[in-house]
Amino acid sequence: MDSQLFRKTLGHFATGVSVILAELPPVLHAMTANSLTSVSLDPPLILVCVDLKARMHAALTVSSPFTVSFLKESQHSLSNLFANPAPGPGLFENLTLTPAAHGIPYLADALAFLACRVDAVYPGGDHDLVVGRVEELEVLSEDGPLLFYQGQYRKIGGTP
Repeated sequence: MDSQLFRKTLGHFATGVSVILAELPPVLHAMTANSLTSVSLDPPLILVCVDLKARMHAALTVSSPFTVSFLKESQHSLSNLFANPAPGPGLFENLTLTPAAHGIPYLADALAFLACRVDAVYPGGDHDLVVGRVEELEVLSEDGPLLFYQGQYRKIGGTP
């Protein structure tokens, strides 16, 4: 199967954009993710996919707690920042981070956040599928969400 056609076809499915934070002591790691879904209401579970080669892989699959911050439509620069495979020093400078109850921070000016613990990790091709049990959550803003569709950031209403 042609991987570019696969990517293009899946690009026709609009997704929200989030930032995942986890710690591999003593370093805090982050990544942009749009491969995230709810799994179960009881218990509350989500699924996040992480590339086996990503710098975030060990922090998310070896460590237990992590947070998910859902981005607002005005936060595409944060999405780009945390999507960088080789971020420079000072990745978290000028950002307001708030620690969740388990200690891992979330982006304080995000749309909403989830604080999770890794419940299970499953192989999934060139990614691992991480199931997180949600322990804490809060809606932080009623602004519009940042959406990703056909390789571009979008707003509700369809305009890039």
